[in-house]
Amino acid sequence: MDQPWLTITLVMATGALALGIAILRTALPQRRALGRLGVRGVRTRGEVARGARREGPNVHPPQVRYQAPPVDRPDAPPTQTYRRTPLNHESHPLHAGIPVVLRYDPADPRRVVVVHTKDGRPGKVSYSATANLTWGIFFVLFGMGMGVATFL
Repeated sequence: MDQPWLTITLVMATGALALGIAILRTALPQRRALGRLGVRGVRTRGEVARGARREGPNVHPPQVRYQAPPVDRPDAPPTQTYRRTPLNHESHPLHAGIPVVLRYDPADPRRVVVVHTKDGRPGKVSYSATANLTWGIFFVLFGMGMGVATFL
């Protein structure tokens, strides 16, 4: 083999492309889950009040706690505390006590979606559907660019 760098570069390009596709396959459905709110929403912080639990044959989804304006007064300050199940609860690993960033519908603050979570334990990475989507696109383009540059 006269040019081992060619083989190594193609293997690395294939690996980067495969990693990017794998990241995109998980990030796109999670990003689409944010669209369930239907509006851009108002960003706020909260925490997971109760994780998912099973009681006999019933599975109860997790609940988040956050502050927003009262339902009938959207222009009031966010003093009402809500405890609701997010519309996209299946897209996130929600365990009790984890801080979350949420978006709620200003017309009905009871409708909420989780934007991303932040686990305070060491070694745990923050979740963000937008960041994962960006990394997936980067790796796909990087892998394709390496593959094309190898043959030039």
